[in-house]
Amino acid sequence: MSELQFYRDEDGAPRAKGEDVRLAAFLESDIQDSVEIAEDLLSLLKLPQEAEFNGNAYSLSIDPKTVCLSNQFDDSIPDRRLSRSDFAHALENWLRFLRAPSQKN
Repeated sequence: MSELQFYRDEDGAPRAKGEDVRLAAFLESDIQDSVEIAEDLLSLLKLPQEAEFNGNAYSLSIDPKTVCLSNQFDDSIPDRRLSRSDFAHALENWLRFLRAPSQKN
């Protein structure tokens, strides 16, 4: 899995870009600046059970091995499946980015 790059736009909103466009869009639209949501999802990933999460634009299904991101508004966008560990890695990186002090000029 290629790494995403994180930055803040001119309004200070967190943004993600990279090859995994759907994962980047999920982080931007459904996690946004919420440390709490990111932490809650990481906690769900530590449990050996299935779980669901419905955000602003995506629904998330967690099974014992994978995470599936589904766009709730555009059925033409294919689902994105990731391993639980890859998804957790992306969430951990997003959380680290959110907690970092902002670099404002």
